Amino acid sequence: MVTTFTDASTTAGRAVLADRYPALDELADAAHRLAARHPGLCAVRTLGTSRAGRPLLLLTIGRADDHVLVVSGAHADEFSARASVLELAHRVLARPALHATVSWHLLLCLDPDGTHLAEAARHARTLPAYFATFFRPAAEEQPEWAPALGAALPESRILLDLIDELRPRLQFSLHSTDVGGTFVQATRDLPGLAEPFSQSAAALGIPVDSGSFDTFWLREPGPGVFVMDAGDIDRQESTTGMLPVPGNPEGEQAATGAGVRATSWFAPQRHGGDTLIVEVPVWAAHDDPTRPTPDARTHLTTRADRLRRHGRRITELLDTAGPHLTDTPLLRAARTPLTALRSLADQWDPRTGGEPLLRPGLMTPARLDGIDLWTHRLPVRTAALLRRALGPAAGPTAPVADRLDTLLRDWTARYEQRFRPAWIPVAHQAAHQANTVLAAVALGLRTP
Repeated sequence: MVTTFTDASTTAGRAVLADRYPALDELADAAHRLAARHPGLCAVRTLGTSRAGRPLLLLTIGRADDHVLVVSGAHADEFSARASVLELAHRVLARPALHATVSWHLLLCLDPDGTHLAEAARHARTLPAYFATFFRPAAEEQPEWAPALGAALPESRILLDLIDELRPRLQFSLHSTDVGGTFVQATRDLPGLAEPFSQSAAALGIPVDSGSFDTFWLREPGPGVFVMDAGDIDRQESTTGMLPVPGNPEGEQAATGAGVRATSWFAPQRHGGDTLIVEVPVWAAHDDPTRPTPDARTHLTTRADRLRRHGRRITELLDTAGPHLTDTPLLRAARTPLTALRSLADQWDPRTGGEPLLRPGLMTPARLDGIDLWTHRLPVRTAALLRRALGPAAGPTAPVADRLDTLLRDWTARYEQRFRPAWIPVAHQAAHQANTVLAAVALGLRTP
């Protein structure tokens, strides 16, 4: 079940075997090598260019009438998918039955501009090193999510046009997170997926996550497998006033369920297709089994207060440094999680709108842990983005930079202490995403 990379002669293949993520140029080189080696079966084309003029490359394998689209690089800070698309390409080529009936389209990187700013973080093996070079664009600059906010990005248009061109039966968006577990969100239930998904995770030492906050309001037909159909979104909005934000709980939420449905995840449904978002962690979270389950109301209240407290500290530092800063992607990026610190606190707090979370049976131990995880992750991400926006600790912003350095050390240490993160080998991350994609295709293409 662990990846073998038969084409390990490429620098991208060697990178994964050496337990590192391929650079984008290594991944592009691997795709071109595959197309040159299999000219009648593989092709690489440039779909268009990013805002900064970087190409968006698509590797296609097969000439069948049914189409599967796999999207990598939707979030700049998530590197697992680079190894996963490489693993998928080799598996599909090694098994003729996989490309005899399905054409596979692998989008190598949806957001090359954001990825360029995040690239240094792919070398990190510890959380402090990861957050020292962390970058994730502002919500309206994330190609998958931008349409929900009414933002028109060329990368979003390229993806939406590709979906209209291919009319894929299934689209896969491959995501990863820093610390946590693996889970799937799908726009249609695929009965039977939970079993191979859980088996893959167990074999590769990856915990299954049933408590991520962006899945709270979704149906869970099997452990770690969630369904986010449009009807559920509408019902959730009308009954609780809260919207599920699949794949992006820290993003600025769209005002309506129609906004969420404008994301590229629901676009295949125009042609009878569906989307699966496959999440894998970079570091596995390990909770203390002796830790008592807290009272839900107290837990929600104290975690909301923590978010507000951290948000105020970062806001004060931003206000102090603001007059000395220019508008950059880094500074814009810092504002998205800063906004989320306030909005999530209000959603969770039973005193300010979080009462629906106290419904009987909703706040399971896994979901309480999911809330706790975000109260650590989000402040660290926000502080990290603002720290990078400041640049070198010099001049009038030096005191703010020093204070942010202190906060990052403290908050990251608390994050590590709480969840005891353990590195998951890159090959295992890739194998699990590839296993999940292949299992879903086998199930999803059985019926129209």
